[in-house]
Formats: sequence, structure tokens, C-alpha cells
Amino acid sequence: MLKFYKFLFFILISATLISCGKKEERQNVNADPNASFSWKENITAKDIPDFPVKGFIDGKEIKFEYVNFEYWRGSNDNVFNFSDRTPKNKCGFIENDNAFHLTKLGNKFEEGEFLKNVFSINIDGVTGDYHTTVNDNMQKFTPAWNCALVITDMDDDFVKGKIAMCFKDEKKSWVAGTFTAVRCNN
Repeated sequence: MLKFYKFLFFILISATLISCGKKEERQNVNADPNASFSWKENITAKDIPDFPVKGFIDGKEIKFEYVNFEYWRGSNDNVFNFSDRTPKNKCGFIENDNAFHLTKLGNKFEEGEFLKNVFSINIDGVTGDYHTTVNDNMQKFTPAWNCALVITDMDDDFVKGKIAMCFKDEKKSWVAGTFTAVRCNN
């Protein structure tokens, strides 16, 4: 009888150890920091997720169909546009879209990292905003924003990189992920 209890004790201990290991293994699978993104007051390049760019405006998910990078030759302005619609022409005007914009006036975005890690900092000549369109009526929003942008590759046709940008609005709008932007030289 004593052998039976020892055997039962051994089985219970073994089962407990095996199940603890499996539970820990499952938790590690879900702990991937790039599996999701959430709005942040302070942001760094490490916060940028590795999934394709997506976002939320006014609490509603935005699925981007078109990302472009406008380079204005005369003024040397740069604009990243993340839109839920595509233009009729490669670099044409987009009508009735919902979009995020990151603009740098009089100076180029270049390969590497651009960081505006908190809402309270202002960087001369750099702005962030978004707009929504309802019933052909576009409304632009310019709340405080933060941004981590990493440009990994730039050529005459495309700009590749990743971004995490949050807006200090009531619904905590954001855009984040990896992208390939069509380059538009204007």
C-alpha cells in the first residue's frame, strides 16, 4: 500500500511539473512585443511594431491602401501620407480619404531615425496631423503628437521604413507598422 501512495505521489508531482512548463511556454509565445501596438505617451524606435502599417482614427481602425512620400523640389518639403484610399494616378490627389500625415518643411527626411518622443516637444518645421472624410466633408485634426520613424531605404521610386505615431486626442489615434511608400517628386 505504501508503494502505491509513493507511486501516486510521483505521478502527481510529474504531472504538475510538466503542466507548469507547458503553461510557461504558452505565455512566452504570446509575449511577442511586435504582435500588437497600443497608444503611448512616450515613444521610441523600439516601440515600432514589425507588422504592416495600420492605425486608428477616432477609435476606428484604418486599413491603409496607399502610402506615399512627397518630395517637393522647390521648397525641399517632405510629406509622408498614410491613406485608406488610392489615387487614380500613381502620385495623384486622393479624394474622400482618411489619412495621417507627417510633414517636414524646408528640409529632407533622410535614412535613419527621426524621433519626437513626447507630445510636449515641438520641432521647428515638422508637423503631424490627420483628417477624416464623412459625406464628402473633410475635417483636419492637429492635436499634439509624438513619433518614432525609421527610414531603412530610400531610392527614386520608393521609401521603406517603419513608424509609430500617436496623437493626444480623446480617442488616442495612432498609426504604426512597417511600410513601403511610393516616392512622388513634385
